Amino acid sequence: MNIVVVGAGEVGHHLADILSRERHAVSVVDPDPAKARRMMESLDVQALVGDGTRADVLMQAGASKADLVVAVADDDHVNMLACVLSKGLGAKRVILRLKDTQRLEGYRYFYKQTLGFDVVLSTEDLAAEEILSTVRERHALEVESFADGRVQLRRLRLREESELTGTPLAELRLPAGVLVAAVIRGDQFFVPTGEDELLVSDHIYVIGEARDCDAFERLAGEKAAWNRSVVIMGAGGIGRTVTHRLENTPGVTIKVIEQDGARARALAMSADSSSLVLEGDATDLDLLIEERIGEANVFIATTGDDEDNMVACQLARSLGVERTVAMVNKASYRQIYDMLGIDQGISPRILCANEILRFVRSGSPSAIAVIGDGKAEVLELTARLAESKKVKDLGLPRGAVIGAVVRQDQVRIPTGDTTVENGDQVIVFTLPETLEQVERLFRG
Repeated sequence: MNIVVVGAGEVGHHLADILSRERHAVSVVDPDPAKARRMMESLDVQALVGDGTRADVLMQAGASKADLVVAVADDDHVNMLACVLSKGLGAKRVILRLKDTQRLEGYRYFYKQTLGFDVVLSTEDLAAEEILSTVRERHALEVESFADGRVQLRRLRLREESELTGTPLAELRLPAGVLVAAVIRGDQFFVPTGEDELLVSDHIYVIGEARDCDAFERLAGEKAAWNRSVVIMGAGGIGRTVTHRLENTPGVTIKVIEQDGARARALAMSADSSSLVLEGDATDLDLLIEERIGEANVFIATTGDDEDNMVACQLARSLGVERTVAMVNKASYRQIYDMLGIDQGISPRILCANEILRFVRSGSPSAIAVIGDGKAEVLELTARLAESKKVKDLGLPRGAVIGAVVRQDQVRIPTGDTTVENGDQVIVFTLPETLEQVERLFRG
C-alpha cells in the first residue's frame, strides 16, 4: 500500500515505524529538517522536507497515487487543508486527525464533504475512552473489546503469589472461557506454551468472555470493587471529558484537582453534584493528605506536563491509592513510567496512531488492536476454509493463538478440539513475524 503521512511528530513517527515494518511504501512530509532526517535515519521510509499544505509538495510525496493519506501534524488547520488538497489530487482514502473536534459539531457531514476526509480522529477523545475503560474494568490495566464487545483482551499484573503462579499452564484449572495469550516478563514478550509458568510481577494478556476474565482476575487474587473513588488531576480537555463521562457511571465518585482557577470554576459549573472540583496543586503533598486522596481507588493525571504527572502519581501511590494512571505526552517517557511503578501510561498520540492502523488494515481484518507498541497484534478474521478443521489441525505457527471463534452470534473460547468452519469469525492473537502466515491460513 502507498501511504503518505503528513506530520513527523509522535503520531507520524509511530505510525510510519509500524507501517514500514509491514512493508508498506511510506512517504512522510514535515517542514522540520531535523524530524525528516530522524525519519530517514531510523526508518525505512521516504522523508520529504516541505509544507503539507502545498499541492506541489504533496504531489512530490506521491499523494496523487496514494492508497491512503494520513494528516497527523500538530496543527489542526494544516491537517484540514492537507485533506482537501490530497483528495483533490486523487488520494483514495484520507484520515484526518484533530485535537479539537468541537468545530465539527452540527456540521460533521458538511466538513466531511468539503474537506474530503474518510475518518476523523481526536487524540483527546481516544485518551478519555482509554481512561474510562480502565476505571470501569476494575483491575485490568488494558482492555480491548472484539466481536461487538463479546470478547475481551485484558492485561493484568500478577501482584502476589496465587494458584496461578509456579505451576505449568497446562496443569492450571483456569476458567473454561479464558486463555492466556501472552506474557511480559522484564524485556521479554512471548506467547506461552503449556509448559511455561507464570511468576509474580508478570504482566499477562488474557482473552475470553468478560465474565470468565472476571473469574480469572479473582484467581489472581484481585478483589472485586463495585464502588470506585476516582481522583482526576487536571481540568483540561481530557480531564474535563473524563469527568463528564464518568458522572453517568454507577458507583463512581469523582474529585478533580485543577491548579488554574478559571478552569476549575468552569468545570465546577458544568459538572453535576456527584463531582467535587478543587482548586489546587496535585503535586502538593499537604493538599493530597488534607483531601484524603490516599483513600481513592484510582488517581488519574491528565495534564500536559509529564514531570508533574509522574510526581503526582508517585505521591498518590505513597499515600495508598490502589492504581495510578498518567498521560504520556513524550513517548520516550513510557518506559520511565513503568520503572516508577505507575500502573498505566496512556499516550494520546500512540492511541491515535493505533486507531489509524485499524483503518489501514480494514480491507482485511474487520477489527484489529496493536499490543505493546507493536509487539503483538489481535486480528478478527473471517475463516475461508475448504473444509472444517479442528484448531489443533490448522497448523497455526508458534507465536499465534486463537482467542475466540464466533459462529452465528455464539462465542466460543476454543480448545485444541474446537472445530473452525468456513465463515466463522476467528480472533487471533499473533506476534508480528507470524502475521502474514496467519492471514494466509484463514484466507485460503
